[in-house]
Amino acid sequence: MIGGILAGIGGDRVISGWLESSQLYIIGIPNNVSVGKPANFTFITIGNGVSIDNANVTLDGAAFTTGVTDTNGMVLLTVNATTNGSINVTAQKSGYKNATYYIMAIPGLVIDANPTSITSNTPSYVTFSVSSMDKPVSGAYLNLTGANISLDGITNMNGEIVLQLNAPRTGSIIASAKKADYSDGSSIISSTSQPTLSVSSSLSAVTINVPMYVTFTVTAGGSAVSDAMVSLIGTASGSGITNQEGKAIILVTPSGAGTITASANRTGYAGGSIAITSTGAQALSVAANPTSVIAGVPAYVTFTVTSGSSAVGESTVTLTGMASGSGVTNPNGQVILYVNSTSSGAITATSTKNGYSAGSATVSAIGQQSLGVSASPANITNGVATYVTFTVTSGGSALGGATVSASGGGISTDSVTNSAGQAMLLLNAGTSGTISVTARKAGYIDGVTTIAH
Repeated sequence: MIGGILAGIGGDRVISGWLESSQLYIIGIPNNVSVGKPANFTFITIGNGVSIDNANVTLDGAAFTTGVTDTNGMVLLTVNATTNGSINVTAQKSGYKNATYYIMAIPGLVIDANPTSITSNTPSYVTFSVSSMDKPVSGAYLNLTGANISLDGITNMNGEIVLQLNAPRTGSIIASAKKADYSDGSSIISSTSQPTLSVSSSLSAVTINVPMYVTFTVTAGGSAVSDAMVSLIGTASGSGITNQEGKAIILVTPSGAGTITASANRTGYAGGSIAITSTGAQALSVAANPTSVIAGVPAYVTFTVTSGSSAVGESTVTLTGMASGSGVTNPNGQVILYVNSTSSGAITATSTKNGYSAGSATVSAIGQQSLGVSASPANITNGVATYVTFTVTSGGSALGGATVSASGGGISTDSVTNSAGQAMLLLNAGTSGTISVTARKAGYIDGVTTIAH
């Protein structure tokens, strides 16, 4: 082993007197050390051409340390020079003459970079500071290689140089510093890939011709990205810049059906995008309760507006045809309108709302039915009080709530029919003349009859 080491260093070191059996020799690998940069040195002690173990190796001067060689005559010591100059190396062993050797400690260049990482394909300014023994070194030559970059420059009086880096590739960029009377220095900065932007939207679909504010959120690696430009293309256009929360609110008004692509971009990031859909207007449906009214009889009708299975508030319901009027639905999609038809026929209720196709329903205004009234008995005797039962019908069915009035022959009285359509009046005619009986109810044509006496 020792023979191989000696052969390897024979061209660099001249050592004489190998045959002097009492002389100790020492070899150090490497030859020099940079000040302030601890380095491991291997020291070898030799005597009469063979390795010498248990030799004491001592360093003093610009660095201090000690050690003892092993059975191979070798010792590994960490050398930390605190000043420049020589480091004296002495090897001692009883029975041998001391061996001496020296190492040169020269100032080493130290490179600091700020920042230590850049993003590929993104121009970035990096400040390089070159120092030695905690003092700036001006006039040092700085060279950058790696990640497809090749730049150089000279440090200023403060030991600094600012370079703009735009690495087209990812990887390590090696910064090397050189100056006479100093050992070279080096440092590594990283060129990393661009983080990719991610875009999310508060709405996945919007409606044609309906303005809608949509919130787009931009993130990268789970963190919000501010100052990113969000741009819309497709069936709608617009743009916005994200705030500190990574959000941009854009008013979206689609001009047609299709896709709207929202793309996010910012220097130093790979762009991201999201697509939302613009669809046709949803159809409105209208339901009426009741579905028919009596011509000439005012009635309240409840109109309910829906789209799909959802109630639609703020929809305008307008009446045309045999009645007029309008109203706006509440959050439950309902509006109550006062309907007073002018005659029998159809009343159309139309619902409209921006962004929806109109819906309609028909309410029928039916003609008034005639009342029929009959009396039992149909004859009474003057001066004899008689109970007469009157039955009121409409279309063959008994009608409750109708007013029955009798007048004439000195009589003037009335009553209201019960659920069986009947009303009983006590009649006592005192004079001659016709006794007329009239049945009335709102929404019906009066029914009339007479009582003989």
